[in-house]
Amino acid sequence: MLASRSRRLCNGPQSLPGTKMYRVARYLMPFAAAAMLAGCGIKESVKDARVEVGQFHAALDGGQWKKIWISADPDLRKNTEKAKFEKLLEAVHRKLGGVKDSQQVSLNVNTGTGGTFVTVIMQTTFEKGTGTEEFVYRRGEGNALALVRYDIQSQDMMLN
Repeated sequence: MLASRSRRLCNGPQSLPGTKMYRVARYLMPFAAAAMLAGCGIKESVKDARVEVGQFHAALDGGQWKKIWISADPDLRKNTEKAKFEKLLEAVHRKLGGVKDSQQVSLNVNTGTGGTFVTVIMQTTFEKGTGTEEFVYRRGEGNALALVRYDIQSQDMMLN
């Protein structure tokens, strides 16, 4: 009896199709695969977000507000008046000057029913001051990131 019990534990029925362990493994496999694929997507999102922030800063320094507006996510264009958005960008550039340095403080990738959102917080040094910028991008058509929201917190901007 002891020998058969040992054999049963070693070869065990838990590996047989239809058993509880088999069913659990079968249901967990798709989640494990999705998690692995999401990990690849996160790395891609981080890289793409850094590129987008660089392009935003280049357009900001060049006074290309229209370029930023056109490439923005439809939700930004729907929820923000173009004139107010351009006025904000113009004020940032006029009061703070060109971007000298920008360091990433945090990055968050969130995937939900509304899509994949990448939030990047940058501590940016401008010619005339500093500011904390928040960029929110959505991964959209063609797998490209598009700006959904831009915020800046800068005491220097308020005082200049």
